[in-house]
Amino acid sequence: MPRKITYEDVEALTIGGTILGGGGGGWPDEGRAAGKLAMELGGIELYSPEEAPPEWNVITVAALGAPTQKGETKARHFIRAVQLLWEAGVEFDGVIAAENGGQNSFGGWIPAAALGLPVVDIPGDGRAHPTAMMGSMGIHRIDYNSVKAGATEGAEMVCWGTLQRTSNQIRFMAGDCKALIAMARDPIPVEWCLEHGAPGAIQQAIDLGKAYLKVKKGEEAVKAAAKFLGGQLIEKGKIIEMTTEARGGFDVGFMTIKGKETWELGYVNEYMTLEKGGQARHDVPRPHDHIRRRGQPGDKRRTKERRHRLRRHRPQGEDQGRRRQQVPRDIRPRRGGAR
Repeated sequence: MPRKITYEDVEALTIGGTILGGGGGGWPDEGRAAGKLAMELGGIELYSPEEAPPEWNVITVAALGAPTQKGETKARHFIRAVQLLWEAGVEFDGVIAAENGGQNSFGGWIPAAALGLPVVDIPGDGRAHPTAMMGSMGIHRIDYNSVKAGATEGAEMVCWGTLQRTSNQIRFMAGDCKALIAMARDPIPVEWCLEHGAPGAIQQAIDLGKAYLKVKKGEEAVKAAAKFLGGQLIEKGKIIEMTTEARGGFDVGFMTIKGKETWELGYVNEYMTLEKGGQARHDVPRPHDHIRRRGQPGDKRRTKERRHRLRRHRPQGEDQGRRRQQVPRDIRPRRGGAR
């Protein structure tokens, strides 16, 4: 039987999804609010990967855009995005999340609760990623006519075409509206998702959040999360320099952290590189996190120079949906700002 989600699960998923998001996947407070609203609208039944019929077609529901440009997107826009697909004649049986993240782990919950759709625990990726292509589960490699619906305050869009072109259209919409876009896209059979997605990644995030919350806050909570994921705490220090700019619908920048040693992080949304002394130590898509001194997972709105940070790295696992996708060259982090 599908799992009936509780309010305790909502809080745990907010934390676990944020950690696995690595700074991307939307705002955790928005995710928490979405989870609670879904509970009030009728609740969520989470189907495990084994419980969902393999012939079901599921759509992906997510927020897409630069995380620092939230705009006026509301919960109703996610319902509207799903309705736009229906109105366009697109057929589907349930919803999945695009990825784990503070908000996107709850992908599809509000329209699922409002419209009576099941949620299946097979997100496209077990971590957060900057582009829709990275959570596409490989359908860009087959003959597939992509369809995406996007909605925000004052703007709606439905587009068909290749995966890349439809992704570009929604990304342009995000940049033009200066907003995270509520997006519903691409019905895919559960059978395909099982092979190419990250089955069980939402439950993993819930379990991670519970392990974290059991310790409450601070360095011990960070260590508990790292232990759960088989990762390690790399550094504890201060941010001594930080730059961020919105470029092409992405947040792009650098962060320098000084502790016992000095580390430099370059990032495109949640994709981060880690360097020391000009030498790359870890690269994308291996997940990294920066965590505030009191143990709260990273949130770019509250990341400021000279604030203490805990810095940790965790290795990717088979169920984290790792995808070796390239970040477009024109939006990769560079010193000296946009060129």
